[in-house]
Amino acid sequence: MIIFKDCDPNELMKAFRVNKTTAQLIIKVISGQTKLETFRSVEKWIAQCHNKPSELEMKMEALNELIDGYGVEAVNHESNWDRYWGNAIALYVNTGDTYSPTILYSIADQQFELTTWGDFYESFEQGLETD
Repeated sequence: MIIFKDCDPNELMKAFRVNKTTAQLIIKVISGQTKLETFRSVEKWIAQCHNKPSELEMKMEALNELIDGYGVEAVNHESNWDRYWGNAIALYVNTGDTYSPTILYSIADQQFELTTWGDFYESFEQGLETD
């Protein structure tokens, strides 16, 4: 797992097979240094909504577009419950396989990570066992 504040564009280039410009744009999206409405998928989504999606939702959609993902999904765990998030513990860009690199947002830690959702889930469960 790599926390995005420590992420190098070269790691993104390798993980998602993107060029350096796209890798740098991924970092800008996460750090809030780019206008999210400039992404086609975000613009299209906003046009369909009565209420504008949240900043986090728009970031995840823009990241999905940048890494050519299969949509944004939640990682759920039955031990977790929140009035806003339900039993979601993370949001991630679906890259096609449980152990494929992805961009994941940890709800509890409120941070973006470069990991797999499978590794994140296993780590979460191990944390429950030690509590």
